[in-house]
Amino acid sequence: MDNVLILGAGIYQVPLIKTAKRLGYRVIVASIPGKYPGFEYADEVSYTDIRDKESLLELARDHNVKAVLTAGTDVAISSIGYICEKLGLPGINEDTGLKVTDKIAMKEAFRDGGVATARFEFVNLDDGIDEAMKVAESIGYPVIFKAIDSSGSRGITKVFEPGEIEGALQNIRENTRSERYLIEELIVGTEFGTQAFVQDGQVVLFMPHGDYLYEGDTAVPAGHYVPFGTTSMEEEARKETQLAIQAVGINDGAANIDAIERDGKVYIIEIGARAGATCLPELVSARFGIDYYDLIVRKALGEHVDVPSECLDVNVCAMLLCPDRPGVVSAVHLPEKVADTVTEVTCDRAPGAVMRHFRVGPDRSGHVVASGASLATLERDVRDAMRGVVVELEAGDCESWIMPAWVELDDE
Repeated sequence: MDNVLILGAGIYQVPLIKTAKRLGYRVIVASIPGKYPGFEYADEVSYTDIRDKESLLELARDHNVKAVLTAGTDVAISSIGYICEKLGLPGINEDTGLKVTDKIAMKEAFRDGGVATARFEFVNLDDGIDEAMKVAESIGYPVIFKAIDSSGSRGITKVFEPGEIEGALQNIRENTRSERYLIEELIVGTEFGTQAFVQDGQVVLFMPHGDYLYEGDTAVPAGHYVPFGTTSMEEEARKETQLAIQAVGINDGAANIDAIERDGKVYIIEIGARAGATCLPELVSARFGIDYYDLIVRKALGEHVDVPSECLDVNVCAMLLCPDRPGVVSAVHLPEKVADTVTEVTCDRAPGAVMRHFRVGPDRSGHVVASGASLATLERDVRDAMRGVVVELEAGDCESWIMPAWVELDDE
């Protein structure tokens, strides 16, 4: 039985693990130790940091793996590119792995590839607050301060005035290993994301999606919905996405793109060489009538896959369970009955797990997915299902969920 190496054992890697096993492969999961759900489904576990390229390369070589992949995180992507290039495996190469995880390399690739993106400059952390203020003023407020090597909205702060710079720099220091960081123009417009699947260098599946945002230090996706945008916006976004995947060198596999539209123009914020998190693969599956994880695994193994050219006429949405307080879980109760539109209700935190107040995507505690009706109906059904998830905490109270404005609907 051939081996597949999956980097990461979190909730976003579990569907990949299950899919690879269903396809008949023996799955090795690499991750640092912890209470990660992927360990339960792995055929073999390696307690290896997914950023430790050399140790992972040795692991992959010793097991003669046929593919290395992940989903929902950028942390492992550089290692995947390194391993695939060294072993001649299908997938991204080392240069692409750098360009999609190092924001300096990414922005330079965008500039060189003619991709529409925000104005930017890179700054040395050691240059301190005075240099940061000078650069921010040259670009023009508002701006975004970004750690160049982070993911999950860590190390990112919107800055509207000079007095906020010190806090933004502290956020970067707490979330980076680099000596440099990025200051870029904050384009005020309509933020959205897209999921793309690339085959032979061409975008063959494309799904723009709206984002339900939680406003913390920055806008953090707490859910998504489809359809989103106009036909002209989708065409513009697809054009810029094609330029972006060429600029960073993604030839095959899933891509996750953050974008913003202003006055009819689409700007690419970032691109990742992996499927998105926050239930996005599930929404792609529902929207196109496919098993998206199946496509991802088969493509990582080097197969040519059949991809539908058109989506289904179906609305889809998903929402994260976002805890409103920290605590240790003592019991979890899922709703006994949900609307027919609701296809999935999960809680990721078993008894003994630690809940964190929601600030970034990894703080999630579960999700709800629905499809088939109008978006207004789906939103209401998701809201009701969310409220049916009860998590008891050891402190004696019950967890409740941060509800963005879209779910605070009047009952009818």
